[in-house]
Amino acid sequence: VSPSYLANTTPRPSPHRLAAPKPTDPSARRHVEWKARLAEDRRRNLRESLRELKVRKERTDRWVAARSTAKQEEREGLLSSPTPAHEKFTSPSVIQSSLPQRSGLPDPDREARIEQKKANYARHAAMKQAERKNALHTLYMNARDFIVTEEKLSEAVEKAFDPTSEQFDNESRKGLNVWNLGFPESVREMLEKASKEAGTRVGALEGMAGYGKITGERMRRLGEELTGGKM
Repeated sequence: VSPSYLANTTPRPSPHRLAAPKPTDPSARRHVEWKARLAEDRRRNLRESLRELKVRKERTDRWVAARSTAKQEEREGLLSSPTPAHEKFTSPSVIQSSLPQRSGLPDPDREARIEQKKANYARHAAMKQAERKNALHTLYMNARDFIVTEEKLSEAVEKAFDPTSEQFDNESRKGLNVWNLGFPESVREMLEKASKEAGTRVGALEGMAGYGKITGERMRRLGEELTGGKM
């Protein structure tokens, strides 16, 4: 590790900090000296750790290089070694069809399979590109509601906690605040709202309102599919 790197990594205290007046109280002075000793210990430990890590890395690199060189030499020796005597004497009596095939296994459908893989990859890439475009368009459409300035943040806070707004309960209506919504609807309740028989359980007007809300959501999603963007 170079001395300049260690100096930049573990800088000494600045002259301004060293020239600062020492506290007159003995306990405070001992506390400052204790913190200075801790800082010096941290710098020394970091320098020693960096040196040890460099030595360890160099030792590991030398070991990996030596092992790689030994394997390459062993491979070259095996490739350049002469044919063993038992293979040389027995090879004339070995049937040619039983010898090891070094040309690879036959694969008559290779070209068709490669073309199919290319088509699958192109289709998958097109789907991912369409998803990215849809996500970007959704982000663009929802950006109008993002809070990016302090003025918008203040406006949202005032709207959420304004007692005169529709966020809280009063004598004539139920507030829209999340704390006034109660428990989430169950699947059964949502199905009852979506069905024509909802009036037998939650009332005709509420059932029709729930059905109309679901229909409106379906119409919005249908419009998004037809126009190709968020609405």
